[in-house]
Amino acid sequence: MGEKLEEHIIIHRNGFDHLEEVYRLNRLIFGEDRLINRLDHDPLLFLTAHCEGQLAGFKIGYALNRNIFYSAKGATAPLFRKRGIATQLLFAMISDAMELGFREMQYDTFPRLYPGMTILGLRNGFRIRRMGWNEEYNDFQMRLGRIIR
Repeated sequence: MGEKLEEHIIIHRNGFDHLEEVYRLNRLIFGEDRLINRLDHDPLLFLTAHCEGQLAGFKIGYALNRNIFYSAKGATAPLFRKRGIATQLLFAMISDAMELGFREMQYDTFPRLYPGMTILGLRNGFRIRRMGWNEEYNDFQMRLGRIIR
């Protein structure tokens, strides 16, 4: 069962229930089939957001180590952007990571390609942990992190 956050947005904790929809959204946003390199991490959090009965977004992450939880990938469907869905998915993942005992949450982003993810993090207490040039994406790769406990 999902957690109702607002009248029209529901966060589901088991994204595998919506895997085909997630793959379609992933292809639309990122132009690739790969969600993350492996789906067998333990623990693995795979959240989906539904709005008006449709997949509005997803977020998937796993442990980097016993203290740091890593949000590996997430996306919001274009039709549902600017409605706070990415923020709600982020905070749902933070809450779940805290319950699992993690002390920090981190994620990577590419500020030129995905400026919204940089803004989302900085507005919500994330700070730059490291940054370097990524040849593959022809952009800076920025690691953002936030203490969550």
